Amino acid sequence: MAVSVVFDVLREKFKEVILTYYAADDTAAVKTAISEMQGSDPEKKLALDQAFRDAARTMLTEGKPSNELTAVVTCAVNCARQDMCGQVLPFTLLSDMLDCVTLDVCTDIFHYVDSHVKWWLEPRFYTTSAKNLLLRVCNNLLRRMSKPQNTVFCGRIQLFLAHLFPIYEKSALNLTSQFNQDNVTEFKTMEEIEASQSNAMETGDPTNSKVDYHVYSQLWSLQSFFSRPSDCYNSEKWIQFKVAVEHILNVFTTHPLESHGNASASAAVNGKTTAAQTDALVTAAEPCSIPLGSEQEFYFPKYLTSEKLMDLELNDSNFRRQILVQVLIIFQYLTGTVKFKTQSQVLSDAQDLWLKSTSERVYEVLRKMPPNGEQFASYITQMLQREENWIDWKNNSCPRFTRPQEEYRNIQAPGREKKRAPARPQYTANKRIRWDMGSAELTRVWNINPDNLHACSAKERQFTPAPGVFFEEAIEQSDPEAMVEEEFKVIYDSSFQWRGLRLLSRNSPYFFAAPPSSKANTKAGAVGPESIVAFLDQAITQISKDLSNESQASQKQSAPPATPKSQAAAATPAATPESASNSDDTGGQTSNGTTANATPTSTPTAMAS
Repeated sequence: MAVSVVFDVLREKFKEVILTYYAADDTAAVKTAISEMQGSDPEKKLALDQAFRDAARTMLTEGKPSNELTAVVTCAVNCARQDMCGQVLPFTLLSDMLDCVTLDVCTDIFHYVDSHVKWWLEPRFYTTSAKNLLLRVCNNLLRRMSKPQNTVFCGRIQLFLAHLFPIYEKSALNLTSQFNQDNVTEFKTMEEIEASQSNAMETGDPTNSKVDYHVYSQLWSLQSFFSRPSDCYNSEKWIQFKVAVEHILNVFTTHPLESHGNASASAAVNGKTTAAQTDALVTAAEPCSIPLGSEQEFYFPKYLTSEKLMDLELNDSNFRRQILVQVLIIFQYLTGTVKFKTQSQVLSDAQDLWLKSTSERVYEVLRKMPPNGEQFASYITQMLQREENWIDWKNNSCPRFTRPQEEYRNIQAPGREKKRAPARPQYTANKRIRWDMGSAELTRVWNINPDNLHACSAKERQFTPAPGVFFEEAIEQSDPEAMVEEEFKVIYDSSFQWRGLRLLSRNSPYFFAAPPSSKANTKAGAVGPESIVAFLDQAITQISKDLSNESQASQKQSAPPATPKSQAAAATPAATPESASNSDDTGGQTSNGTTANATPTSTPTAMAS
């Protein structure tokens, strides 16, 4: 009994504080009142939750405006952030308020909820209990409203739920692929149309015109297949569906629309068209010329099935497109792989061929339909292609698009040492450990050498060529006798140019004597690659000369040394023909008595090497 008295006292005290300070959102006053009152923290928190609900009920009874009601919710949100009340309290207040006010006030309160969606996504509020309570509030609102009369408000609620909940939320998914069979399209029978036309003739009603009931019934009978696609797997229903689709396509094909409307479709329905009806139809069909994306474009969630509107609907491109897009959607369902189809729901080869050919025919009609038929047909193609991805996602039981947060936590938890990677096996003389790389060839290559660094520095990997060896092909091509055209020379290859410049910069002084960017190596008006070609051509010419001189010098060094004439005369007073011939054989003397095969000066290539 004492506990109940304490709770009631706390509840009344907190209610007075809330009604006094809610407008100013003074949470400090509420916090002061909590600290001044006696009782445990759980008791105070429970009493404050009930005090907020009592204050909201009092304001609803007094008929306070919506802005004051939402101010109480804001105060509750701030108190919850400071842990003075329960985290679910703001959602409970919204539920109580929306259940007790009219739809007009609900619109204002829901605008407050929608504009503060960031609050509800905070971790402290985005809990399972809070989400379920908010979802129940939105569903109750949707049940109270009429979709035809409150279409915009219903759409706002749906968008809010889509923003609040992830796309893989199970409560928003049709996991078992159930169809909305409550969406029934009712249209008149032939007897009812004939009766209405006879009455119109008696009363002289000019708005009623003769309608081809075959077109009328075939057009609206398709809606039953759109709401129940599984009926197409029935042989009798399939024949009805096939006949209806082909008949509608024939009407749309034989009586196409023009950019500003066409009365020929009306003639197909009525059999004949008066001049007044033609003018009226053209005027009514003028919205067909409005481009896609225009602000004046109209959208109707559901078309009326009155026979009096048949003329106008057939002359409306939006109406025709809606019917054809529905046909393409049901075609995709029939030919696609859906997890919840039964084993008996399988089409024959003939049915598959008919669906494929008819689908191409539907796209052709869409492309020729003004306005912007090609653009609209491409939009539908892309939309259905993306729908295939959603079908696969649904067949896989709608998995999450994001991984759970547990997988993204720190790899090294606090207080836990980071595990080291296992050390690489060591190669020893006694026992050699091999790495199994999963592939025989890769395992062989990986285990060629025990140490990768040692393998990279091996002598057999030092294969930098000498300039003479690398430019041998270029030197041969530079000889005019080789008769190689300029465009086929190797110096015009970008890879050869890069490797050649790199080699010259390391092993030849000609790179620094005339670098590629110098003006001397640039032809008249030549820049970039042409200057590089000119530089390489000059360097190759010098290397060719050095190689030629070095070759001649090596040949002379290999010949035997010659004896001077003065020494020969002193040694032999009279030269015999044999000695003269031997002297001529050596023939390496110059006018000053030095031999031509003396040691030559070192060439730049020799210095570089």
